[in-house]
Amino acid sequence: MGSRRVRDLLALGHEVRGFDLRADRNRRAAERFHVDTAASLPALLEARPDALVISTPPDQHAAGYRAAFAARLPFFSEASVLTPTPQWFAAEEHKARVHGYPSATWRFHAPLNTLAGRLRAAGAPRISVVHHEYADYLPRWHPWESYWEFYAGARRQTSAAREMVPFEFEWLCWLFGEVEEVSALVARLGEWRTDIEDSYFLQARFAGGVLATVRIELHRTAAARRAMLCGSAASYQLDFNTAALERYDSETSAWAAVPAAETPAASSEFEKIYAAEIAAFAGAVAGTAEYPKSWAEDRHLSDVLVAAERSARERRVVRVAEVAATYDGLSLE
Repeated sequence: MGSRRVRDLLALGHEVRGFDLRADRNRRAAERFHVDTAASLPALLEARPDALVISTPPDQHAAGYRAAFAARLPFFSEASVLTPTPQWFAAEEHKARVHGYPSATWRFHAPLNTLAGRLRAAGAPRISVVHHEYADYLPRWHPWESYWEFYAGARRQTSAAREMVPFEFEWLCWLFGEVEEVSALVARLGEWRTDIEDSYFLQARFAGGVLATVRIELHRTAAARRAMLCGSAASYQLDFNTAALERYDSETSAWAAVPAAETPAASSEFEKIYAAEIAAFAGAVAGTAEYPKSWAEDRHLSDVLVAAERSARERRVVRVAEVAATYDGLSLE
């Protein structure tokens, strides 16, 4: 993700300087993008940047937030597995007089924007049930290195399946609001060299009454990312990999394609989606655009993950409000 952010910021005309703990990654970035790199975070900050982009492993984001606030620098954070409370961010932003901005990738996805417009239109038929799955094969994430050598396969705290729970729920919560309660199973179905789990199976009840099943599997060679949204009067299905959005026509008993309107701020191509996301961050820092997501929304996604893991561990339905009231978000539970 760091390499992607460098590429997109350069395309926007910004000067970029990078830092990574691994010298080989610094060297590769310098050669590939012709940017300066620093040997340490203090050395990076000596260059007096205008803002920071935190693309570290997700369990290290809080340390990046503290460093950014201490340096009084606005920052963008990649998707997290843990997020401090909104009150913590409000206090830190007030002291530092700068803002942080959480990843909001799905807000820039054209088919989801089209779907959101339809679901929010006056008189739109109600969706009552959502079924969503994301499946992939972990070694494909970084085919140029062994899965156990990077964060998503190195250890349970940052495992890919764990990380994808808040990432996939981001679009669900954007469309349907907060999750009220969760029950879940967490499993290891593949054979791995490390202690990671690769599968999360969740049932969720949203505060507005929508019920959802969400499956996340990182042991499957057959990749998939698709959702079905069902109601008595309208149903939709979305294949994220092909960007195909369809609506079921009860009169013809057939699925009909729904064209997604693409704009500079919303695309069906993930490279363009990430570019639009980082452009929104740059616009928010410059004061020319309003960023589309709050820390309260991001914290809720972290609460859903923790609630799911409590549910799997304790074999019970967990109310997300229980997590919100007891979890600090600054350390792994």
